[in-house]
Amino acid sequence: MKQFDRAGEWLVVLPDHVASVVLAEKLEPAPQRVDHPSGRPWLIGSWESADFRIGEAGATKIATLGFSSAGPQRLAQIAARTRRVTDLDSLGGKLPGCFHLLATVDGVTHAYGTLSGLRKLVYGRAGEVTVAATRADVLAALTGAGIDEERLLLRLLVAEAVLHSVNTPVWRGVRLVDEDSSITLHPTGRPTVTRRWNPPLDRLPRKPAAQRLRQALGDAVQARVDSGLKLTCDLSGGLDSTSLSFLLARSYDQPLTTLTQGAAAPGDDDPMWADLAAEKLPGIRRLMLTFADLPTHYADVLDAAKVPGTDEEPFPGIEDRPIYRRIAALLGAEGSRAHLTGEGGDEVVQGGSAGVFDLFRTQPRVALAYLRGYRALYHWTWSDVARMAFDQRHPYPAWLAARARRVTTHSLDDESSPLIQMPPWATPDAVAAMRDLLADEARRTRQHGHNWTAHHTIWGIRLCAGLVRRTVPLYAAEGVRLTSPYMDDAVIDACMSAQAHERRTPWEYKPLLADAMRGIVPDQSLARTTKAEGSPLEHAGIRTNVAKLAALCEDSRLAARGLIDADKLRSICTSFQMRPFTPYPMSMTFSCERWLRDLESTAAMEAS
Repeated sequence: MKQFDRAGEWLVVLPDHVASVVLAEKLEPAPQRVDHPSGRPWLIGSWESADFRIGEAGATKIATLGFSSAGPQRLAQIAARTRRVTDLDSLGGKLPGCFHLLATVDGVTHAYGTLSGLRKLVYGRAGEVTVAATRADVLAALTGAGIDEERLLLRLLVAEAVLHSVNTPVWRGVRLVDEDSSITLHPTGRPTVTRRWNPPLDRLPRKPAAQRLRQALGDAVQARVDSGLKLTCDLSGGLDSTSLSFLLARSYDQPLTTLTQGAAAPGDDDPMWADLAAEKLPGIRRLMLTFADLPTHYADVLDAAKVPGTDEEPFPGIEDRPIYRRIAALLGAEGSRAHLTGEGGDEVVQGGSAGVFDLFRTQPRVALAYLRGYRALYHWTWSDVARMAFDQRHPYPAWLAARARRVTTHSLDDESSPLIQMPPWATPDAVAAMRDLLADEARRTRQHGHNWTAHHTIWGIRLCAGLVRRTVPLYAAEGVRLTSPYMDDAVIDACMSAQAHERRTPWEYKPLLADAMRGIVPDQSLARTTKAEGSPLEHAGIRTNVAKLAALCEDSRLAARGLIDADKLRSICTSFQMRPFTPYPMSMTFSCERWLRDLESTAAMEAS
């Protein structure tokens, strides 16, 4: 199928059913295909041979797509002792790496992605059977599905984005396999989706939790080393990337190249901390980028994507897209074939400070001390405290049901509102539709984990993973695999096992990671307590490219669907009504607008 030529890496999972033969023909010509032991098509798609490993024993085949510590021999051993497909559900946390797990056992097909959603799976009905895929747009092309405007509407949310909306496909009839679940495709063509992981209870004390994290993160980095690819690594100066650089330097037998960007804003001390870390990494080669070397935010917003693999969904953080492109081109020119980034470290290692309210139920005296610390650190008022405590009286579904009735537009003045909000340029019809959509979601959703701390942690991880996943094709276009070891299943499980009040405190910065890296990362780097913030550059990018943003308001595709008031959006852009929280809703809106236009460009190209 012609549209798959631009899909980048993609893979479709077919059941061991006669109808799969016809579906495979629709997907041809595809560079790769692997059959079930029966001879019927099982996996078909396009992927790099270095990223795909397979082992088999008798009527069982097991494969991984991505970075995996298991080679063909290990997978064959696992296949030999596998009796049921559900035996494989724990492998994601036991095999270091970040990969899709794919299996066929006695005619039963099984698959899952990663807990973060960095490698996700979707599924849908294609003729007589249900099939799964790694990309929603590929499955939509196979089934003839169009855009689901209600799901697109979810991408316009400003504050308190609904967890299920973070990675939900925006195509009709295409459903997400929940990140903590697996899908089984039976020989009859019928699917079963089963939970494969529950967040661990956060009961592990700090010292053993740090040991678990040290092992998991070290194994995650080693899985990248074992790929045999030429590796590079971020060295931003932050503790997350600094830890990866030192772990990589221990086991990588080639000269290590690191990437450091210049100060993002006045007072940004990242470069200083990167320099201090680099002094303890002898023999490394440093790529240094100042912000003068990079394009401004939104510089390419009028340009069609033209990058394979970017048609699946709107690109979150579209303002950063030209910067990612430039960095990817630089790394590709340096010969990098996989680049390790510290993305996900904040979300995985720390979780949310809101855990103080869960702590009141078990250790009220400790919780009170923490509350005082957070009030001083974040300048919480007592009304803020009361609101946050009130919000967490009920589980997530009840919370969402109450908020669904009160969806409103955002004033752009403050992100601390207790309401679910849409941007001020959302139409009244869009706001009303959102209320109905979220009310329906509240009836079907569930809370992730045993408390709000776990739920917020998972929400943050999946939100970050969505951004990284959409950035991957930009790097792949330059021959570079972008990879985030912090988002490996084992790393997530290790961090979430730790007592929440010990992995994040108001007095120490990332204490769990600092303890885990002691003896590997110099104490001087572990002592850092600051974090850079780059929003001034984003505001500057908006001012520089305001004419381009205004141009996207003309003949707006979102406005044509009745979702936004383009005149109001243009007015806010061109009159510089830049409130503190204007950039985020602008980013989400222009991401959706750009995506709709790119789909039109792709369709026109395929029709020519």
